[in-house]
Amino acid sequence: MSVRVFSVRLAILLIVLTSIVGCTAICSADWQQVDRDALADQFDDAAEKINEDRFPSANGSKRRFLRDYESADRFLSANTSKKNYRAWMKFIAADELVETLHDRDAMKNSQSARKIGREAVALRYRLIGTAPGLELPVLTQLRRSTEDLIDGVRFRDSDRSSQQIAKQMQKFAEDIRDMNANPSADDIASITQMIGLMEASGQSLDLVAQLRQRFGNPNVKVMVSEQVVQSAINRGVNESRPVRDCILGTRIVGTATLGGTVTANVLPAVGSARIEVMMNAAVNSRNVGYNGPVKLNTVSQGQVNVRRMLHVDESGVRAEPVVATASLNSQIVSIDHKLRLVRRIASKRAAEQKPKAERIGAERLRSQVSRQFAEQTDQASSFNAPDPMAKLRPILTRLDLMEPARLWGSTDSDIYVEATVADNDQLSAPSLPSLPSTRPIVGGRYDVALQVHETVVDNLISPILAGRTMTETEINELLSQAGTSQPKPEPKSAAPSILQTEDDSMSLEDDESDADEDEPPFEIDFARLRPIVFEARDQSIKLGIRGTRFSQGRRELKQSLEITANYLPTRMDDGSMMLIRTGDVEVDFPSRRRRLSVSQTGLKTTIEKKFANVFPEMLLHRPLQVPPTVKMEAIAGRSFRPQSIDARDGWVTITVIR
Repeated sequence: MSVRVFSVRLAILLIVLTSIVGCTAICSADWQQVDRDALADQFDDAAEKINEDRFPSANGSKRRFLRDYESADRFLSANTSKKNYRAWMKFIAADELVETLHDRDAMKNSQSARKIGREAVALRYRLIGTAPGLELPVLTQLRRSTEDLIDGVRFRDSDRSSQQIAKQMQKFAEDIRDMNANPSADDIASITQMIGLMEASGQSLDLVAQLRQRFGNPNVKVMVSEQVVQSAINRGVNESRPVRDCILGTRIVGTATLGGTVTANVLPAVGSARIEVMMNAAVNSRNVGYNGPVKLNTVSQGQVNVRRMLHVDESGVRAEPVVATASLNSQIVSIDHKLRLVRRIASKRAAEQKPKAERIGAERLRSQVSRQFAEQTDQASSFNAPDPMAKLRPILTRLDLMEPARLWGSTDSDIYVEATVADNDQLSAPSLPSLPSTRPIVGGRYDVALQVHETVVDNLISPILAGRTMTETEINELLSQAGTSQPKPEPKSAAPSILQTEDDSMSLEDDESDADEDEPPFEIDFARLRPIVFEARDQSIKLGIRGTRFSQGRRELKQSLEITANYLPTRMDDGSMMLIRTGDVEVDFPSRRRRLSVSQTGLKTTIEKKFANVFPEMLLHRPLQVPPTVKMEAIAGRSFRPQSIDARDGWVTITVIR
């Protein structure tokens, strides 16, 4: 393989690596009882020291909301058509809220304040979605001021708020003492809720910092094994090229052959991945040297070693200078001249100059190969690094989700990306002072490994669904739109796009798609705590939905319910693994105190049937097929299948191989 072909392979590999978003780990760690007791005592103390001066100002939040609402109104009026402007304002639907806020005594009247709170919560939900336009700065700012308004209403009564916060902190202290050494998903969600309360009310921010430190580790990790890197780079080299040189006054003409291998090694690093690319090759040449009337027939054998360190991250590739060594040994096969005396003199002189000539030749060989190697690796690493978050970033903004913090690195066996999917008021994976992580060790052979902590799902989903009422149609639309960079708006469920023309802008007056008359769509009130269940414990994965009300048509279940399915990692005959559901979808009522009515029992059966397809009997049972058009020979057209699935201590670890 030529060095040029090698450079193309290297470039493709680097492009693929810099497109990864998203590691070495250690065993599970426990949260000791003595530590939990100490933290609980701090919360008990904090409950007695509520500082009312830190509560958000109701009037201040009102003024900021009205200011940002007017800014959004002016922007939409000036930057879109009249029809689309009307559609946007109808979608925002804040006229009643604004009218109430213009009443000077609105915050003092309990009934008006509750109305403001309800309207503000509903507006916040409308400003969170996947429709294009919701990422506009004026709308994200309106969403933030809406959240501030909710907090202002929530804490408007200082005395009452102080009492409620103190009670919640005392109850939380009891909960901390009762938590297990390895906190459950519900425990972490409860801690997250408490952090949200403390931040919103401005209380005991030092305790918030402590909790974040203990539950602030990366909760996603992607690893690409060294074997994948090597399969893309490691190749043989076999090149022949003419020799045209002049050393110590002797003109040299001949042919040189370079044969060897290009290899890659991954080395430990933090902040970027380190890849050492090397070429070890033997050089053989057969040359004729001309010096005056004398002709020298020579053969040479040499060895060249070239290496270069590449640092890879999302911004691209940074290459260190090439390091190369070369050695050369030449032998004179014959000396051509008609006079024997001249031949003897030439032989003696050649022997005297041989060491110096070999040093010069070796240096020129080193310089030439270094230059070519540098050119090829520069060419391979000079591409414009793709932004792995480019398509995802607008969607995150629309959904009010923070862009994950990411850290690149490498060990002596893989390249990894760690990510922390958590907003400022959310927690991520737990840790201990003596240990950097509770993430399980990834063992065995793999090409790519993915590790996801339970907090990822809760951090992504709770801000969108917690406490929200959604119909079946709205849920389906949210799911279908979430994976697209330009979601297709649907009537009455998505905001009109600020980017649309008047002809193709959304009409909010269109009818919704007809539902099946025999099976009316359902409606669910999602729970405020962990609306989506995702638990990875004891080699079992639990998926589900939590709600506080479920209705379909005229039937209604107005109590807490949990719809779940359990999956077990199962090894198949071909050695691959998949997740197989154990039993049927379960519908439980954690707080039920009396028997269900006949109508409610029928609705429970309907729920089980509805969600049987939502939670299929098998997951991860199909190979992951890489399109043949992918410009990386090592993976193009290949199938990857799960080699292992591990679920423990809140982590799911999936490894795949070709």
